[in-house]
Formats: sequence, C-alpha cells, structure tokens
Amino acid sequence: MTEQETVLAITKYIRDKVRPHLGAWSAHKVTGIAESGDATFAIDNIAEEAIVQFITEQGLSVAYYSEDRGLIKFGKYPKAVLVIDPIDGTRPAVAGFEQCVVAVSWSEYTEHVTMGNVLHACVAELKHDDIFVASRGVGAQWTDSSGANCPVALSQTFEMSKAPLSFEAVARPFEYLGVVLDEIVNAASMEGGCYLYNSTAYSLTRLLTGQLAAVLDVGNKIMRDHPWTRDRFIKTGRGKAIGIFTYDIAAAALIAAEAGAIVTKADGSSFADTPLLDTSEINIQSLCAASTRQLHEQLLLSIESGSRRLTR
Repeated sequence: MTEQETVLAITKYIRDKVRPHLGAWSAHKVTGIAESGDATFAIDNIAEEAIVQFITEQGLSVAYYSEDRGLIKFGKYPKAVLVIDPIDGTRPAVAGFEQCVVAVSWSEYTEHVTMGNVLHACVAELKHDDIFVASRGVGAQWTDSSGANCPVALSQTFEMSKAPLSFEAVARPFEYLGVVLDEIVNAASMEGGCYLYNSTAYSLTRLLTGQLAAVLDVGNKIMRDHPWTRDRFIKTGRGKAIGIFTYDIAAAALIAAEAGAIVTKADGSSFADTPLLDTSEINIQSLCAASTRQLHEQLLLSIESGSRRLTR
C-alpha cells in the first residue's frame, strides 16, 4: 500500500471496529486517565486495540502516537509516525450521536517532527461512511457512503453575524469562555448559529461540507494570556489543564487547510512549528479556523478584544 492508502485503510479499520459499540451502555465506563489528562472510556480501549491489530496484521514498520498510549514503535527503525485519534468525540460516541470521527495523520519519523511535517491525513465519520482525505500540496477530497466524490463547498461567509460556528468547552472554565466569546456568540447565534460538538476534528470537516464557517477553541489562549486562570483550568480538568492537542487536529487541520480554509491558533499564529508528539501542558493548543480570510480576521480581532476584557 502507498502511504495514502495505508492512512485510509487504518482509518476504516478503526471505524469498523468501533462502530458496533456506539451508544452501548458498556462503552460509557471510565477506565482510566489518558496521557493528556482526559478521561478514558471503554470505547477508547476498543479503538486503541484496533490500532495495534491493524499495524501488527499489516507488518508495518511505523510508530504511532495516540491520546491514551503516547508513542508506540513497531520495528527498530520506523519509517513514519501515525498520529491517531481513534475516537475524536468520545462523549458523543458513547451517547450514540454522530459528532464523532476517527482521525489519522502520516508524517515521516524524525526526532523533532512538527505539525508542518504532516504529509497525509484522513478523517472518517464513525456513525456514517463519509470520509475526508488530504495530502499536503495536493488538496482535500470528501467522499460519501457510496464512495462518490462530493464537492468541497467552503461557506462564503464574510461577516461574523452570519457565520455558523462551533467552539469547544470540555474542561474550559465557562465563566472565562463567556467573557472571551460573548461578542462572537451574541453576533452569530441568531443568523449564523453556535454549536458545541465536543469533537474538533468533526467540526473542522464541517468546513468542507459548508455546514460551518468557523471552528474555535480559545481555552489555551485564555490560560496563556491570563496565567491566573490556570488554577481554575486545573480544577475544571480534575487535576490537570485540558485542551486540544496535536492528535486532535493534526489530520483535520491539514484537510481543512488543503480545502482552502484559514487554520491558525487563536492568536493568528501558524501551527507549522508545533511539536507533533507532545501532550504536556505547554503544548496545549488553541484554534481559529474559518472558511474565508475576512471572517478569520474578524474572529481573531474579537477573540483578542474578549481576552482583554477578561480580568480577575
């Protein structure tokens, strides 16, 4: 298999192993704490086992990095590293909702691999058969359950007031989110719409379908701009600050960018030099992705203004 074919195959394999357990009561059981500090559910363990099964069956000389197990090497000299989020949107998955996906990215294995080194990516819906793929510099593609190519249709939304958007809230203190995002939510909620999906990768693929015009996560920007909020983040995360890590967005960010979306951190900076294999607190990320540059610029200005409003 080619690199692209391998990424697609392992994504489908994980999806098919996890799908029967969507919404099952047994999948709700919390079985531990991931390296990131987030809760690990029984369904996460099923997904992690599927990764090992596929790599072993195919005899791949690769490393893989996931939320629950960190970096695992197969072979003495792995030629690539697969960054895998076997279930992005575990909470929707255990509830049987559709906002959950498998996300896989492929990078050459190097000591200091970064987001800018991601070459191939695939995101597959768990409940349905829609799949989103991309290779760096080649573009993105969306196929439906029949395998037919669907037109990538980024929303041509230029005004914040008309933008359907999603934002992340898990373990982000809502009293702070409300201050930073109030201008955006107040502007967009009537004509655009504001949604909370608990899956950043799923949300980013909705840019390709035209269902969303923007995806936001300002949690880490709040903590970086206002260090005094850190204790509250740790309390909300039940002992550890939690946010999006590279495994959440490595695949979906490349797909969205290759489709033409503007994808940056919430301060407007690039992900290119962001370490890919680090789940320490210092590598928690923020996100501002938009379907048009004009909308992206408006959102950045509003986020910055909201951050300035936040005081003790």
